[in-house]
Formats: sequence, structure tokens, C-alpha cells
Amino acid sequence: MKLRVAGLVVLMAMSASAEIYTDSSGDIDAGISNGGGTLDILSMEVTHNATDLMFSLTLNGNVSTTDWGNFMIGIATGGTGTTTGNGWNRPINLDSPIGGMDFWIGSWVNSGGGSQLWSYNGASWDGPAALGSYTITPGVQSVLDFMVPLATLGLSDGDTFYFDAYSTGGGGSDSAVDALSNPSVSITSWSQTYTSSESGGGLSAYTIPEPATLSLLGLGALSALVLRRRRR
Repeated sequence: MKLRVAGLVVLMAMSASAEIYTDSSGDIDAGISNGGGTLDILSMEVTHNATDLMFSLTLNGNVSTTDWGNFMIGIATGGTGTTTGNGWNRPINLDSPIGGMDFWIGSWVNSGGGSQLWSYNGASWDGPAALGSYTITPGVQSVLDFMVPLATLGLSDGDTFYFDAYSTGGGGSDSAVDALSNPSVSITSWSQTYTSSESGGGLSAYTIPEPATLSLLGLGALSALVLRRRRR
């Protein structure tokens, strides 16, 4: 969107403001390995553009040094979901006000890393399919970036979806060692079943703003810019 104000051309990118969801640090049971901190989830930023949804997950450790760990995102869009299970058949469930989990993102950081997208068809999980992109940025606090097309998730302007992010080990029965939406210890043994819900360990929600809302946000930013210019 381009506006000309008093000879000043302002370019405004009409994209949503990011929402940042934080988790406590160190909230992993003492009897379970934290992977040198890499299984300790610190936060996740969620945003979108006209075509894609983006998740940016921050971990409390260097994944290139530890070189192991799996990281997942469970999503409920209000479609045909399930409250028992997920695409990887881990002991992790999600129960939201609009239904169960209907999309599952699974990823890993070892051997160069990789990711998968699974969808629930009402009876079983379909997949794996490719994400739009998945990138790993190692560091003292490592960052994992996931991008998924909105159309793939069946989401559009004004929709609200529920989600949670999890860290775990490489075993097929490993559960949620840490969960983004739960500020406390999520499990006390590797194979303990974990459920994300508003009445249980916690759940997060994100609403895709309507274009009118984005326009108002953009006009607000523009007004502030013009006011600063006039004051000069």
C-alpha cells in the first residue's frame, strides 16, 4: 500500500503484527534430559502474510552442539480433528474449544534437520507432506522457523486457531518434555501422556486479522509518522 503525504511517499506493508507466546525457562522435570537446554522452549512468535503462516520457535540451547531433539506443533483449526493422538503417534493430545487437533508439524534438528506436515482426515492421519519452509538458526538460543501456506491449513482472514508447541526426544513413545503453553513441568517421565487444553496444561490461540483491521493499524502507524515529521 502506497500513500503520498506532503511530498513524502510512505510504503506500508500490510501484514499482521506478530504475536509472541512465552514459556518459563527451566520448566523440565529434573529426571528428564533437557538436551543441553535445547528441549527448553522459551517462546514462539506467530505471524502471517497474505499467503503463509509463520511460526518462530526459540529454544534455550545450541542445537548444533547438542545435535538432537524433535520439535512439534499441534494445531486445531475447527476442522475434523481428534483429541487423541497426532501425526507421529506420540502420547500428545490437544483439545480446544473448536475441536481436536487436525494438523501436526513434526521436525528434527539432527543430521541437517527436516520437517513434516500431517493432516487428520476424520479417521486417520495423512502425510507426511512438505512445509512451505523450515530453517534452523543455531546459537546460544537457537531458533526454528516454520512456514505453512494458509490455504493448506484451510485458514483465512478472521479465523482463529488453537495450537501448542512441544519438544521431545527421538523415541517413538517420547512425550512433551516441554510445552509452550504450560509454564510448569509438563511430564515427569518420557512416555507420560500430555494433553494441551484450556482446563489442562494450557493452550494458545491466534486470530488472523481482517484486512480492515490491518488497514487501521497501518493508518495509525502512518499518522504517527506524519506527526513526527511535522514536529521536526
